[in-house]
Amino acid sequence: MQGFEENSTLQSAYFASEYLGKANIGKYDSKKRLGYFISKEIFEESDSKQNVHDSYIYHWRSFSEPPSSSITNAVELGDRTWNRAENGTSKFGHRRALVEEAQEVKAAVYDTTEKKFIYGQDALDSIRQNPDLYRQLASRYIFIGHSMGGVVAREYVQGDFYNGDVDKIITLDSPHEGTGALNMQLGLLLFCNKKAQKSFKENRA
Repeated sequence: MQGFEENSTLQSAYFASEYLGKANIGKYDSKKRLGYFISKEIFEESDSKQNVHDSYIYHWRSFSEPPSSSITNAVELGDRTWNRAENGTSKFGHRRALVEEAQEVKAAVYDTTEKKFIYGQDALDSIRQNPDLYRQLASRYIFIGHSMGGVVAREYVQGDFYNGDVDKIITLDSPHEGTGALNMQLGLLLFCNKKAQKSFKENRA
């Protein structure tokens, strides 16, 4: 999701060398972004998103394999080892699990040697090596998922790979009991098979 004004020239969180309010899914601090309106007017958050202790809304990008099963997508959502590089190469480039990206966007560490803040994955790696800094990262999440997104969120908290990091799941129009599409497809196949069998018997006669 790119917000109201899509801009594909903005850097991704992985490569960002400055405040990650300008990530490739839109400017988090832009008033033209839906997420900004929700955080400001509904959740009454401050304008500044640079304070690591502030809560924030993170719009996740689409699944890497959207036609895949909800369990496969759930692994991509929460398993921090998802898309780990093998032999120096990752199947989906620099993409990471949802919880990993959400932490990365907010990560900020002051480099006392360089006398400046570092952000993104470099900051996240540094924070993980320093217990005193680790508490600045988000540890609890509220998932809001529409349709398949809601199913995937539920699959994550029910899966063996769940990290115990979700407070609440809100699902909107999610088919938790399945959809009629599969039944329709099976019915069509059954109809075609019966028609083919009938045609085969008539031709043999």
